Amino acid sequence: MSQPEPKSEPSTDYELSLSLNVLNHLGLNLYSNVPAVLSEAVANAWDADAERVEVNIDTEGDRIEIVDDGHGMDAYDVNHRYLHVGYRRREDEGRSNRTPKHGRPVMGRKGIGKLSLFSIANTVEVYTSKDGEQHAFRMNVDEIKEAISEEEEDGGRLGDGRYQPTALDTFPDDLEEGTKIVLKDLKKRLRTAESALRKRLARRFGIIGPDYNFEILVNDEPVKVTDRDYFHKVQFLWTFDGDEYRDYCRDSKLEEHEKRPATTEDGHEIRGWIGTVEQPSDLVEDYPGRQNETDDLNKISLLVRGKMAKPDLLEDFNDGRMYTKYLVGEIHADFLDYDDETDIATSNREDIVQEDPRYQDLRDFLRVQLNHIASRWNELRNSQGAEEARSFGPIDMWFESLSPENRERAQRLFGKINQITVEDDDERRELFKHGVLAFENLKYKENLDRLDDLTADADTDVSRTFDGLDDVESTQLDQMATQRAKAIDAIQVWLSERGWTEELSDIVRERPWLLNPAWTQTARADSVGGVARIELDDVGENSPLHGHDDVIAVKQSDGLDLVAFQPVDFDLGNELLERVQTYEDVLEHAVAESNSGRPPGNVVVVVPEDTRGDFDGGFLERMDAVVHSYEDLLAEAKQAYERQRERDTNAGRVTRLVQDIESGDAFE
Repeated sequence: MSQPEPKSEPSTDYELSLSLNVLNHLGLNLYSNVPAVLSEAVANAWDADAERVEVNIDTEGDRIEIVDDGHGMDAYDVNHRYLHVGYRRREDEGRSNRTPKHGRPVMGRKGIGKLSLFSIANTVEVYTSKDGEQHAFRMNVDEIKEAISEEEEDGGRLGDGRYQPTALDTFPDDLEEGTKIVLKDLKKRLRTAESALRKRLARRFGIIGPDYNFEILVNDEPVKVTDRDYFHKVQFLWTFDGDEYRDYCRDSKLEEHEKRPATTEDGHEIRGWIGTVEQPSDLVEDYPGRQNETDDLNKISLLVRGKMAKPDLLEDFNDGRMYTKYLVGEIHADFLDYDDETDIATSNREDIVQEDPRYQDLRDFLRVQLNHIASRWNELRNSQGAEEARSFGPIDMWFESLSPENRERAQRLFGKINQITVEDDDERRELFKHGVLAFENLKYKENLDRLDDLTADADTDVSRTFDGLDDVESTQLDQMATQRAKAIDAIQVWLSERGWTEELSDIVRERPWLLNPAWTQTARADSVGGVARIELDDVGENSPLHGHDDVIAVKQSDGLDLVAFQPVDFDLGNELLERVQTYEDVLEHAVAESNSGRPPGNVVVVVPEDTRGDFDGGFLERMDAVVHSYEDLLAEAKQAYERQRERDTNAGRVTRLVQDIESGDAFE
């Protein structure tokens, strides 16, 4: 569609035509962030053959300036192109779709990008100069709304509203050729840091640098490709007809680079790259001192004709695999915007029409590439995790002791461990330790399954099977003893800082093995304990034992003991005899009532250390009762667990390895 011929003389009467609906949807609500809006202004500068675009952010003055050295606009350009909302340059038979000076493929298509300026500013001033002809005018959102509303209320057709921008008398002295746009009365205070804006602009354009003769500056600082600030984080890289991306990466970080096919099934050419980082946290950027201002880089951007067309292609793939959390990349697909094809971009300029066959072709291409990357990423991470683990001598020896099949499985296991984010070396040791234990436990299950297949003459298999079972069991017992000893340490610290409390009494009553490794609560013991508590409820309301539930039954080698945990603030006084005698009767009756099959044992009374001296040992012995202090039992239990660990030192290779990991010896 051709445009009218230019007027012979310039005019200072400016006119903007649009409807209120268009203003609201394609202007005020088109974008919500500064970088997206500025991208439209930069794209216009590219189409104007500019070689330099300056973006100046004045946070104190609350204004933004965008200045380019392009060919500028004369009166015809201003009214029939710039102020003509919906002007479709690529359908203008009077203009080439390549810029006259540099032969660039133009980015603009719908002619609505200039309205996006009103998304962030209430007032827009435009200064432009072309071949010595200068024009300056101001547009204000409130004035536009008022003018359009009046015409629509007077019966004018929707979309026919007209607004005349205000002509300005002054013109910048330093603008000889090009265009300057000033955004004023910003809708929200500028909070975007210069460095953050530079990054975001760098990520929105693929035409930055000397190769394109196009430079963007933010407050006089050039925007560079490396300002995208993710190349240096890439660990594994896949490129599509773009080897220069390899050069942007940091050699000390990049571990793998693979070139991939760059042609879709329909024959369209692709450029770009996809990479993975070491940790998902590498893809989250926080800007210090700027609350709620973060960037999530876990996305693959789509760029068309050098400008971002869709922020994230990943959102169109229902892929929940782990590797996706590590992805970042850029895909350039100019075939989505050929001049002789329909416009594939949605009206908000941030998405693509999903049903378009061209986009379906791109998605099919990416699906194949992502599946390849997922498989390769797993292999690389597994190998890396195993390599890191095997850098420690004892773990390497453990690997070598495995069969080839199990060695491959262990490599995959440590690959999974390698995907877990840890803060320090101690956490990494814990992961290695639990990795070994998890693997050996799986082998333990396999050994149990093998028992059914053993034959009478398979002496070697029998020996090997039971050796494996002993090794895993020894390791499990060693870990149990270690954790219980640590728990006792924590309780002893509590005692030294706060003394004995009811809360602490509840903790040890629920975990009697903290006081004595032999005290276990089997189902039968629980049954006896339950009967004992019921009988204590029946001793009478006037008895000091009425309602007393601080008793449990525990299994001992020679029977079932009744352990009574005495309250911290309870004064036994002269009630000791009655109390112990009642406990003994209750124990005997409870054992008989529960049909436990085990004889009654002793009554064990546990008291705080400061009341231990109130008891006559001889008297209690005659009553077949034993009194212990919580403190003594804790100390004795800890010694017992430590002795158990010492006895297990020579029990098996896995136990020794785990102990080396815990002590740090494996990492020296």
